[in-house]
Amino acid sequence: MKILIVLLAIIFPSVSNAVSWDFIRSHYEWGQDAEQTKSSKNVARVNAYAVNQEKLDMYRAAHPRYHFPAKIKDLNEKQAKQILSYFWDNYRFNDYKYDEIQEKVWDMMIHMSMADLEREINECIRKYYHFGKYYEGPDSAKKEMSDFYAPFGSVSSVELLNGMQPKDIPDFLLILNVVKY
Repeated sequence: MKILIVLLAIIFPSVSNAVSWDFIRSHYEWGQDAEQTKSSKNVARVNAYAVNQEKLDMYRAAHPRYHFPAKIKDLNEKQAKQILSYFWDNYRFNDYKYDEIQEKVWDMMIHMSMADLEREINECIRKYYHFGKYYEGPDSAKKEMSDFYAPFGSVSSVELLNGMQPKDIPDFLLILNVVKY
């Protein structure tokens, strides 16, 4: 629900008048040089308005014509909204069938690096659909590998998340909630 309020505030300016950005920032502990409360393996510790350095770098590489600042500490609120909108659109969050999954995955996207997020979402999908694993390498150094991979935000990834039965959503949310970020 919290994520939905944030997204509505970003997408519809009239909602942002009703929902104070100060409330949103304080609720998520966002803002200039705010420390994230949970750690991830390779995500920046500093964020501005829910945008970390990795996401700023990705956006700057995709849109150099906007001349966004190189450092997260120089990012302003309007720029952060633009970046979040870019991620919302490009990773197909509008295509999610179930709001609960959409909100949880969005929250994970905000707090995790993209590599961690993709790995964790793939693992959650693999567990839900009972996709198997296989072993690769010589007998002395066999390495367990997943036989499933879908790029995060791809049509296949979103369709697998949408392909769940409504009665199974609580079970899938339990799988998602195990992810630490």
